[in-house]
Amino acid sequence: MKNVCQHIESILSSNKKFTKIMIILYLFMITFIISMQSQMNPFHVTLASVDSSVFHYVASVMKHGGAIYRDTFDHKGPLLYFINYLGLHISYYSGAWFIELFILLISNILTYKTARLFCKKIPACFVVFLSSTALITCYFGGNYPECYALPCIIGSLYIFTDYFINQIVNPFRLITCGSLFACALMLKPNTISVWIAFCLGVFVQKLCQKDFRNLIRYIIYFLIGISVILMPILVYLLKMNILPDFFDTYFMFNFRYSGDAGMKSSFIVTLKCITREFVFPCLLIMFYMILQEKDSKIYWRTYFLFFILSILFCGMSGNDYIYYRISLVPCYTIPIAMCLSKISFDRNHTYPIFVLFVIGATIFVQQWSRPMINTLSAIKNTTTEIDLGDEHHKELFRLIEKYTDKDEPFIVYGNENSFYFYSHRFAASKYSFQYPIILMDENIRNDFFQELDEKLPKLILVQSLWCNDEYIQDFLKTHPYQCITDFDDYGLYLRVDHND
Repeated sequence: MKNVCQHIESILSSNKKFTKIMIILYLFMITFIISMQSQMNPFHVTLASVDSSVFHYVASVMKHGGAIYRDTFDHKGPLLYFINYLGLHISYYSGAWFIELFILLISNILTYKTARLFCKKIPACFVVFLSSTALITCYFGGNYPECYALPCIIGSLYIFTDYFINQIVNPFRLITCGSLFACALMLKPNTISVWIAFCLGVFVQKLCQKDFRNLIRYIIYFLIGISVILMPILVYLLKMNILPDFFDTYFMFNFRYSGDAGMKSSFIVTLKCITREFVFPCLLIMFYMILQEKDSKIYWRTYFLFFILSILFCGMSGNDYIYYRISLVPCYTIPIAMCLSKISFDRNHTYPIFVLFVIGATIFVQQWSRPMINTLSAIKNTTTEIDLGDEHHKELFRLIEKYTDKDEPFIVYGNENSFYFYSHRFAASKYSFQYPIILMDENIRNDFFQELDEKLPKLILVQSLWCNDEYIQDFLKTHPYQCITDFDDYGLYLRVDHND
């Protein structure tokens, strides 16, 4: 095993161009398999997940001249909608998939470069494999803000690490780091732990060194990087006259959303996070590095703070959604790379390499076999037809197209914006989905039913989870609607005066 590894390393070292090509192909293959687990993949498009379909829908509202936060409600960052908006111009159903594929590839390249700060090429490739394994277990169809934030987090982690370990810093890197921070902030605010921890670490270091001149210089360049991203977004918000809507939705509503869970729920989810993927082993490695690495102790303490903040931010909403853990993936990079860098390659220490190979093979069989089968199956059965789901979904799409024209809005009561997006229609309310937001804000519920009362949409589709909801039942009883289709999972109501 040792001889094989050394032989591969010698080949990689002898031909740099060949090495780069092989590594890029390896990284692309891993990225492609991950992205093919998305419902948006162009080989076999299926209905997008609940959250992803909301982002698609918001982008389609933008494409037709509407404004985010004002004309349609969702509480994610504006950059997420701009990405989906760009995706619509590439391909209506799969455009965001191409963007995400590129972004995930950049993320894996940056993961490799970060790992290379501590270990050789083969171990660095193995780090990418392990971090990608952690990603694929919580990918859940993709098109989440956490996915798009990955290169921002890992890119800044690389810049901070190279600064602390190798003392490499320049204006371009500082501006880039600030821009990446702004991008993450405009995607989802709880993905910014790396900047909180490491900016604090740099600040403390410079104060201890009394190097105020460089500290001020770093801050200025970092702020320039932030303004590069935030200024165009601010111009858009001002031009569309939605700055108050943005502030109220993205900040105030999200504060309420996070606070609504309560400390107990957040604490439980945080404890669960520690048991997921590589969190606990990496925390143990971090403890070891803090105790052993005397020369760079400030770096490891800062990294540990970054790790802990990431775990806390992951559980702060009190919801144990699997895709929240995507933001933890960059945390594993350096602990795993440091662990692999300690493995000896000499003739008397081949056993650790053998163990590493067995671990990798086991992980591959357990975590990658099904995604690979799904990828090959999607490519083999490539079709231009959109898979609209089971027979119930297909029938509902047929009835929606039968009873409404494309310019006639309807409403889905619950949370399934795919009915709007894939039927090329719009919601009869700013609140295209109602759950869980009406549980958190009574004003939203009142506004929604006031809109519904004014517009009286031709069709109302009620998800089974909310079919016994007293508010929608009262509305259907006091207005001229009759049920025309009643599945176990959906009820479709038609306004009587349009029933011909």
